[in-house]
Amino acid sequence: MSNTDGQVPAGWYADPDNTLQLRWWDGAQWTEHYAPNPRPPVAPPVPPAPQPTPTALPAQPYVDTTVYTQATAAPERPKLAADARIYNPWIWLIVVLPFLSILILPFWNPLSGLSIVQTPDGQFRAFAEPGFFASPFYFVLIAVSFLANVLVVVFAYLDHRDLLRKGVERPFHWAWSFFTFLSSGFLVYVIGRSVIVRKVAPGKGLAPIWLAIALYALSIVIGIIWASAIFSSLAGLMHNYGASGV
Repeated sequence: MSNTDGQVPAGWYADPDNTLQLRWWDGAQWTEHYAPNPRPPVAPPVPPAPQPTPTALPAQPYVDTTVYTQATAAPERPKLAADARIYNPWIWLIVVLPFLSILILPFWNPLSGLSIVQTPDGQFRAFAEPGFFASPFYFVLIAVSFLANVLVVVFAYLDHRDLLRKGVERPFHWAWSFFTFLSSGFLVYVIGRSVIVRKVAPGKGLAPIWLAIALYALSIVIGIIWASAIFSSLAGLMHNYGASGV
């Protein structure tokens, strides 16, 4: 701003160097006096940039990007030598011991507690003593059965250790033999052991199972004969002396 023509009076005007403030014009030149500009210039609005029109994309087939990891399977057990001895005395005892009580069952007569007495009226009556089933031989059967189960667990541990020594990796664990305290539970260890041994010694390992089956068949025959003899004796007593009072 100049004052060559004398037409610009002194006053506050927008600073030509900074429009955000006012500067004093003394009528001839700019001074060093400044003041805030109460009406700063407003920039003209800028129209928004045009947005591109979205274009529809063709439908894409669904692609499953999930990464699935395959479970790591246990390594295959190495095969044993063809002449490896996979049987030992322990496995045979494990199979035989549970049937020991069946073999001595015929020596127990649960009717031994029955007695025949003559009543004052001249008749004969059969009377059962209290707890006649719990004869000493009955407790012998219970003790033999329990001891056999304990020995099955011990022999399963020895068998497991023997298989490890012979090179069988991860043999069937001996702790499964505790099922022997349940009815026929010893077969859990026998079957598990046979399956794993057959994997490392193809064509072998099933003999204990076949022996257990044979002993089961024998025990069924013995049980039937024993039960038939007991019922025959009981029927004879009832026929001779009458069932009254039994």
